[in-house]
Amino acid sequence: MNSLSEEGVIPFEKELQHTRLYLELEQIRFEDALRVEYDIACTDFMIPTLTLEPIVENAAQHGVRGNANGQGTVMISSRECENHYEVLVTDDGPGFDPKTVYDDKSHVGIRNVRIRLKTVCRSSIKIESSPGGGTTVTILLPKEK
Repeated sequence: MNSLSEEGVIPFEKELQHTRLYLELEQIRFEDALRVEYDIACTDFMIPTLTLEPIVENAAQHGVRGNANGQGTVMISSRECENHYEVLVTDDGPGFDPKTVYDDKSHVGIRNVRIRLKTVCRSSIKIESSPGGGTTVTILLPKEK
């Protein structure tokens, strides 16, 4: 809850910890239906507060819970590239056609994350999905110069 009052950027480790707590609650709620995997290659960077959790929440609710059997996996990974850091959230849900389904007006959480990334640290978000192929959301965070 303290994250709600923070502005600007926080250490990725803190945002990841907040997200892990959310996922632990969801795993208790949905038992074996929600699997979570982590591939965290780096944590030594900053990210706007409440950026990762809403993306992960969408992956769990619309991705995993959107599967016919209501089961699936959410994967969170991070990696360092030459000029930026990447945080990826992937689900094995039903996916969608981003050209016909996605828009910022009906996806308030994604819109808020996109705005926060752009205004706080000149970052961006990329959404890749296909029907039957799951969804990957990539947060691109430029390195400080």
